[in-house]
Amino acid sequence: MKKTECKLMDSSAWLSYFFATSKQVKTIIESNSMLYTSVLSIFEIKRKLMRDGFEGDMEDALTFVEDRSIVINLDKDISRSAADLSIQHKLHAMDALIYASAKAMDSELITADSDFEKLGDVLIVQQKL
Repeated sequence: MKKTECKLMDSSAWLSYFFATSKQVKTIIESNSMLYTSVLSIFEIKRKLMRDGFEGDMEDALTFVEDRSIVINLDKDISRSAADLSIQHKLHAMDALIYASAKAMDSELITADSDFEKLGDVLIVQQKL
């Protein structure tokens, strides 16, 4: 499968979907693309939904993420790669782990986070204001 067909969804992309702030994300999630999600994003999504008073059913939202994508667990290879990427690109730990997960899955990272803007194989989705 081509890299453009495999996408690792950052928590910001999933949150854009749930809060309906990006048509790009909606199109990607509702496409036939193979989607991955880091296990770290499950944590970030749940925390953000709880903090922002998500009006939908939180468990349904998390189940949707888990059903629509393959959840990628961290392992020693991703962790080691993330350390290198963190230093090389001056990324925070969580961002480096997410980016390393995308690279491990040979996927394009889909995000709304501008911290990734200078990295390869990243699509920063547009948000409506």
